[in-house]
Amino acid sequence: MRLSTSFMYQRQLDSMSKAMTNYNDLSVRLSAGQTLLKPSDDPGQASQAVMYQNALSRLGEFDTARKYAQDALGQEDNTLTSISGLLTEDLSGKIVQAGSETYSKADREALATELSGIRSRLLDLANSKNSDGQCIFAGYKTGAAPFKADGSYVGGTTAMTQNVSDSTEMQVGTTGDALFPTDAGTGDNILQSLQKSIDALNNLPENPTDAERKAFEATIGQTNTDVHKAIDNLGKVQARVGSSLQQLETLGSSADTQAITVQSRLQESTGSDWDTMISVLSESKMSEFALNSSMSVFQAMQQLSIFKTLG
Repeated sequence: MRLSTSFMYQRQLDSMSKAMTNYNDLSVRLSAGQTLLKPSDDPGQASQAVMYQNALSRLGEFDTARKYAQDALGQEDNTLTSISGLLTEDLSGKIVQAGSETYSKADREALATELSGIRSRLLDLANSKNSDGQCIFAGYKTGAAPFKADGSYVGGTTAMTQNVSDSTEMQVGTTGDALFPTDAGTGDNILQSLQKSIDALNNLPENPTDAERKAFEATIGQTNTDVHKAIDNLGKVQARVGSSLQQLETLGSSADTQAITVQSRLQESTGSDWDTMISVLSESKMSEFALNSSMSVFQAMQQLSIFKTLG
């Protein structure tokens, strides 16, 4: 009888211990917010979880890259808009005026001063820096101004690129020689061509000879042509930048959707999804009930006189 009673006591003690272990295990998983706490819990799911975590990390890296690209292209787009305003609203009309035969020398010198101001602003914009202090139109040579005072380009010849997704490498900058390309015939860019017209306006005599007048008109005419070419080229650069900004938005939306899917699969593999947590919570309540019941039975058994005699 004593052996049978001891056996019953031990069995109830083991049952209570098992219930407590199960309850504690479920409590830990609830507290952690997931059922997968270590690889040995489920090696297959643990492997999947690592894969999904790496995928999310990669998506995060591309998200950062896209934000950088969007910022760089946005600042470039703003600068291009300012340059466009100078070329189309200020310079194109005034360079036509420069060819007027009714202008006196004083008129031409006054116009030369205006054109010098426009050129100075164009040069400043071409040497613009971004919020990080890097020159926007210098390619990879971002530490120094890409255009010299005489208008010559000394920046990099390779445009910056950025990997913005697994399959997309995007140009995120424009080099100065692509912004203001040189004319194949004269070898001058718009800054250099404009300077020649400014010099011509300042140097044409009050009563020029036919040869002087002809040379002057040729210089002004070439600059007028260069201005229109610069406007056309600038439009192409702006179109590329605008297209890239739209593509970044599309890639960002696609990546957001992909991240939601991967995050959902990660939660499923680690047991942190909503359905699993509800199930664990339910199990925990049942386990708590089982533990309390087991403890009540054990305490009742301890109160029996037959167990008191065992002590």
